[in-house]
Amino acid sequence: MVFEKISDRICSIVAERGLSKYEFAAQCHNISQSTVYNAMSGERSMKVETLVYICEALGITLKQFFDWEDNDDYLLSLDEKTVVESMRQMDEKKRQRLMGYASSLNENND
Repeated sequence: MVFEKISDRICSIVAERGLSKYEFAAQCHNISQSTVYNAMSGERSMKVETLVYICEALGITLKQFFDWEDNDDYLLSLDEKTVVESMRQMDEKKRQRLMGYASSLNENND
């Protein structure tokens, strides 16, 4: 059923981002937690507006949501996509510097 596929898609993106259902529902400011849980369960139909709000919370467009088979970068937010596209244009030396910087930022969070 279509709603189950949409639900599976939402759940896979949320899982890829390392979020729990509760954490994700808290990021969806324009809809209730129960609406988010219902969308993730696939048991009920949802309005397109609900899916738009879910996509906004995920930082992706509706097009990205539905293009998962044709796009390897579908799980990336718009900010992440900008970083990836910039990195792809860098020479090897700049990429290594960027990776070193990113690693040092992650070490400071521990």
